[in-house]
Amino acid sequence: MAKAPIPKTAPIESNIKLQEHYKGAIALPSYNESKTLPAVLESLLKNPAEFIEQTLIIINVNNRTSADNSDNLKTLKFLQEFHSPLQLAWLNSTEEFSFADKFGVGLARHQACSSTYNFLSDHSPIISLDGDSPVNPEYLENIYKHFENPKHQAGHVHFKHRLVTGEKEKLAIQLYDKHLYLHREGLLKANSPHAWYAIGSTIVCTKKAYIKAGGYNPRRMAGEDFYLLQQLSKTGYKINIIDEAWVYPSNRQSDRVPFGTGKAVNEIVQEGEWLTYAPECYNELGRLLEVIESNLETSAEFIIKLLPPLTQNFLKQRKFHESWPKLQENSKTPQILKQRFHEWLDAFQTLKFIHFLTEKKYLKVKVSL
Repeated sequence: MAKAPIPKTAPIESNIKLQEHYKGAIALPSYNESKTLPAVLESLLKNPAEFIEQTLIIINVNNRTSADNSDNLKTLKFLQEFHSPLQLAWLNSTEEFSFADKFGVGLARHQACSSTYNFLSDHSPIISLDGDSPVNPEYLENIYKHFENPKHQAGHVHFKHRLVTGEKEKLAIQLYDKHLYLHREGLLKANSPHAWYAIGSTIVCTKKAYIKAGGYNPRRMAGEDFYLLQQLSKTGYKINIIDEAWVYPSNRQSDRVPFGTGKAVNEIVQEGEWLTYAPECYNELGRLLEVIESNLETSAEFIIKLLPPLTQNFLKQRKFHESWPKLQENSKTPQILKQRFHEWLDAFQTLKFIHFLTEKKYLKVKVSL
């Protein structure tokens, strides 16, 4: 069955004459967010003027062909009447530019990001943000400071969900945030290169890195943030944390996507609790990565014998004994071999390994505040 053609990107509209070049750009998809978007723009206005002037903001107001888009029309009216020092532009994805049901946030993010290309140099940061996620007053300054180091090509800012709804929702997002923190902490302790938060409103990378990694997958209805980070990592970019830059996403419940924060908040509100992965899962992951690091020149059979039984079973299921010699053969240096191994055991496979251990032995544990 042929895939539906990807919708064309709407032309850029703005109230101002845009500059030919910017230091960086913010790419922001907006869908039914007329009530929350103004607060995001107001938070950006609290950043120093010198950074506001150097930052292009492109908002993709994306309509769905079969949905009620009346709220998006309010957003467009607001943008058309909004005047401020912000270098603000938008994509009006209505009529022939509207999205079929098979498309969603992946396409909206990618259109916004790719619309910044002509205004940026290769090493300018493209900053992902959301229409319900205000930022701190030091946000832009610290992002630009981070990318002054040429070794920094990708990263993500800190986050903390806002407690903007009822008591059950507040507890739910606190539990879910704790789960996210614990997961990243476990990956860090295991020395995994995939220790990052997969939250779309926190991701930043240079234009060059974004293009090289393939950008956001326009066909993904959800998880587009996870897969962009994975591709950045597999392309060889380290996902660094950007200190002192914060984003404050909404903790609203949502059924728009099959997983993610909104879905998790729904489930926690209903169940009253949230379970996270047991520490032993990260211990086994750490052991696996340590053994690989120390035995780059040895055989797959030798490596497998050094590992716990469950890890052995996982590697055998993934046919490590066939993959490892090929990775060795195609890697000229130990550093390249380590990179190739982490492409093989990428972020998704790392998560599958943790799920495998959870299913077979280490049951999830309750998150406590």
